[in-house]
Amino acid sequence: MKSLRYLFLFVCCVLGMACTDEVMLSAGQYVDYSRDLTKLEIVPIKALVNPERGYHLESNYFVDNLKNPWHEGSWESFWIPEIERKNSAKNDGVTLSQLYLYLTQYVGKDLDQAAFDNMQMLFDDTKRLGYKIHLIFAYDHNAGATNVQFTDIFRHLEQLKPFIQKNIGLIDLWQMGFIGAWGEGNSTPLRDDWTNKGKMIKEILSMYPDRFMTLRYPRHIHNFPMLTEAEKARVGYANDFFTASEHPLAPDNDYTFGSEDYTIVANASPYVKVRAEIPYNENTEWGLSKEISVVNTIKILKEHHYDALDITQNNELNIYAWKSYKISSDWCQDNKILFDESYFKDEEGNKVARSAYEFIRDHLGYRLYVNSEDVSLEAKNGNLDFDIPLRNVGFAAIKNPRPVYIVLVDESNRVVFKKKLDVSPRDWQPYDVETKEYKSLVHHVEGSVAPGISGKYKVGLWLPDPTELLQLLPEYAVRFANTEMIEDTQYRINVIGEVTF
Repeated sequence: MKSLRYLFLFVCCVLGMACTDEVMLSAGQYVDYSRDLTKLEIVPIKALVNPERGYHLESNYFVDNLKNPWHEGSWESFWIPEIERKNSAKNDGVTLSQLYLYLTQYVGKDLDQAAFDNMQMLFDDTKRLGYKIHLIFAYDHNAGATNVQFTDIFRHLEQLKPFIQKNIGLIDLWQMGFIGAWGEGNSTPLRDDWTNKGKMIKEILSMYPDRFMTLRYPRHIHNFPMLTEAEKARVGYANDFFTASEHPLAPDNDYTFGSEDYTIVANASPYVKVRAEIPYNENTEWGLSKEISVVNTIKILKEHHYDALDITQNNELNIYAWKSYKISSDWCQDNKILFDESYFKDEEGNKVARSAYEFIRDHLGYRLYVNSEDVSLEAKNGNLDFDIPLRNVGFAAIKNPRPVYIVLVDESNRVVFKKKLDVSPRDWQPYDVETKEYKSLVHHVEGSVAPGISGKYKVGLWLPDPTELLQLLPEYAVRFANTEMIEDTQYRINVIGEVTF
């Protein structure tokens, strides 16, 4: 079969057909072709650290004692710094960690103060580390571990309301969780109770306003007629069996090419959170012990607007293989993947390749560039008129709420003026998601403000976290990929230019 596929590709190229991943009709039929990869060496590129996007880690704890369900040891074992080291991710700008909180010991009773103290310690340390959490509550760390009932779940949700409200800024997304092994909804007699599951989703969404929870199986969205359209618009998806459609058990588990799940996610993902994890590298029925197609992987990440991807599973096989797989500007053009020209150039302006690992790392979620040559800043009659064009070449837009401020910074790098703008970064899609024409869109941040000051100032954009808890912590503000940065103990400013009043 492999030789026949290569023969087909050769004939296509001879006939002048475009050798891109767009000719792929189903899993396995992919094109892995690029014009210049043999001539280019992979040159490492520094990670651009940004919140709410990128690779993510994973930690698991029982909330009553902070012990890991499967390994000896408790917190700080298997916590973020250790998981970073184990997965060689310390220099990869990781700012997300999936956190499973097992309520196993509280079936049939209330959560006690020890549970809340333990959870708060984890959240406080998450903040100290500059991370955010993908939150999953569960009871069963193995199939059938408890006899949890919906009465337990609703009682605990009611108890959790103040805790969630206090820490809402630290939660990037909330996976539905609660029922089944690992909170994935399987291996439980509660699996088909769609009425109570719908009630649970409504409760989660009410506790977590203007943000996203995720379902494991996209097709299940049809089983919740009790959800309003506004509530459905806040339901994202968590693909816990990402195999690029290439595993024997991919149908109905992965979001496979051509399936109903694939279509649902493709249509919803420009506007909702989407994350994934690859199965473990193990020679079992559910394991993934072979390398999956990189071109198929990146095609899916693009078309499903992925925000985050786990690197703690299959790290030694697929994730490792990505580190030696070459990606170039021509490769991206051939496969209709957005990029900025500067990304594939070294400091001397020479054309280089990057690894697939770094390219995926740097393009999960959003990646913002200012079109510097087209910026217009004009100070006249005490007003600042501005038009700042920008592009997003990441796989996704910013999904959670995030304000945008125009700021002025004096010669001592102090912020002397800031004005919140009527702008939503959620609208900064990488391409036209309606026509699916894969051309980079240009968005404009424009307006006029009256600072009431005189002198020479740097003009910048500040995109902080919207919550009081995190707004004045610079590590939670968004960086652009190609602007000068001014950062102090409270602000991270993307410098756009200078003006004199």
